[in-house]
Amino acid sequence: MSDTWTYRPWATDPLIEVGRLAAAKPIALACHVHPDVQISAVRTGWRVYATSFGEFRATAGDIVVIPGGVPHSSHGGEGSIVTHLYVSSAHKAVRGVARPQRLRHPRAISPADLLDAVGGADLRDEERFSTTSDLANLVLSNDLEIRAMAERSGYSSDGFIRAFKRQIGMTPGAYRLAMRLAASRARLKQGDTVADVAYAGLFADQSHFGRHFGALTG
Repeated sequence: MSDTWTYRPWATDPLIEVGRLAAAKPIALACHVHPDVQISAVRTGWRVYATSFGEFRATAGDIVVIPGGVPHSSHGGEGSIVTHLYVSSAHKAVRGVARPQRLRHPRAISPADLLDAVGGADLRDEERFSTTSDLANLVLSNDLEIRAMAERSGYSSDGFIRAFKRQIGMTPGAYRLAMRLAASRARLKQGDTVADVAYAGLFADQSHFGRHFGALTG
């Protein structure tokens, strides 16, 4: 087995992306974020997803659900095979999902099975979701420097950074970068050139963009 990452639209619903990781060796991804809900189903081996809500270790037959906008890193073992679905938060199967969780559904194999499994679980946590979203939206909705945002929120600069990292899982600067990369990924899927995507994402050049993109997406 060689390391392979594949992504394709799901034939039944092209708005849902299906990804597959087949890892010949242990593979780790740096902390990143997706705008969509991520559903990860481990087929063989194991994989750990680290979030501000805690770590979730999944083995064969487990499903880990990570809401859109929640930063996470991951690592796994040699020989692991994992199926990923990327689903709009408006989809009925994941609507209201607000916190990561591990589910046990060894018979859920197809994308339809995975959506049914997640749709049948209660993953809502409205209070924590609201708090996290407010802080994240503050950072993403404007180009203010950290000091200015901290003053508006009643924090010192260091205090704001600590509070943000504690709740979101990464620093404000890293979170902004992760969201820029998520937007860049969406533009690439639409067929935009790498040069145009790098320019739109405010990266210095294609190499600069490529280094960040590869580190966070594999």
